[in-house]
Amino acid sequence: MSSFVKRRGAVTIKGTRASLHSGQAILSSGNPSLDHVFGGGFPIGSIIAIEEDKYANYSRVLTKYFLAEGLINSHSTFVASLEEDSVQLMKKLPTPVKETEPERTPQNQAPEEMRIAFRYNKLGVVDLEQKSSTQLGHFFDLSKQIDESELTKHDITYWDGTKCPEAPSKTFTNSSFQSLLDAIHLKAKQPQFDQSNTEIKDKNLLRICLNSIGSPLWYDKNFPSDLVKFLTILKSFVRNTLSCCLITLPTHLFHHLEGDNHRLYDRLIDQVDYCIALESFAGSDKEANPVFKEYHGLLDIVKISALNTLAAFVPETRDLAFKLRRRKFVIEKLHLPPELGDDKDESGQKKPATMGMGCAGGGGGSKLDF
Repeated sequence: MSSFVKRRGAVTIKGTRASLHSGQAILSSGNPSLDHVFGGGFPIGSIIAIEEDKYANYSRVLTKYFLAEGLINSHSTFVASLEEDSVQLMKKLPTPVKETEPERTPQNQAPEEMRIAFRYNKLGVVDLEQKSSTQLGHFFDLSKQIDESELTKHDITYWDGTKCPEAPSKTFTNSSFQSLLDAIHLKAKQPQFDQSNTEIKDKNLLRICLNSIGSPLWYDKNFPSDLVKFLTILKSFVRNTLSCCLITLPTHLFHHLEGDNHRLYDRLIDQVDYCIALESFAGSDKEANPVFKEYHGLLDIVKISALNTLAAFVPETRDLAFKLRRRKFVIEKLHLPPELGDDKDESGQKKPATMGMGCAGGGGGSKLDF
């Protein structure tokens, strides 16, 4: 009997490709620098958690990237939020940047190199948002909002909690959790096809975006228990469908919990596959620190799961920082300036230069006595 087994063809979905590290289908978060940190993208069937910054300004930007990437690939989209109007959030999505031909160096002209610090030529590029041949996502311009007429061409479902049943369910005390799960389940039961292709019905991907789950609007007497149950059921659901979920959590509001609920944070992280934390410098001492003057905050990689693979992806570095420019959100390796000594005395006058080494002659003011 032959041991040859015919290999089944992988599911091809627009906006996805096979990972170079694990071979599984991955998708883009909409931000190339964030994709680069996690090995090129995120696997289908995963839950991506973002720990919101204090004012949720930067986490909202990453949410817009995720949704905008879904629109440009004609993915089905489900948006849920109790904090803000989901329709208004979709209207503020950025527009894709048109690709332009990169500048080419003349053949006779050699690339410019460092003459003095030549060793730095071998170091990697600081900016992680460098376009490569294996790039999956797109670039977006945050300064330009999407045309509202473009939203009508896509399959988008909104949930704002207005149709929640008054009576609690058997699983949750807060009926909003049950209503949200029912809405997601109903959306997934519908045939997901590429709306841009009317001739051939190809399978499509469902992008689920849950904004600020766990904010004060979700609080109830059994809030910690309901939130953990919700994520447990949601994780099982996403695993068995062609979908990917992005959820933002205001974890900085969970520190007031006492008793058995103080471990809520650890229990929540256990239920997600990938997690990053955004620490904004706004309102903190680091905002005025000249060391961090080029950045707006720090990005911490909290969790990377080995999803459908033997070993999890190991990033190049965990010392990451981000800055929000007018047109884009960039994640970079954190490079601190060298710590130089203070060349001024107590009166503010510049200290005289010392000549020679420790045992050199002259009036160099050596501290060594022989």
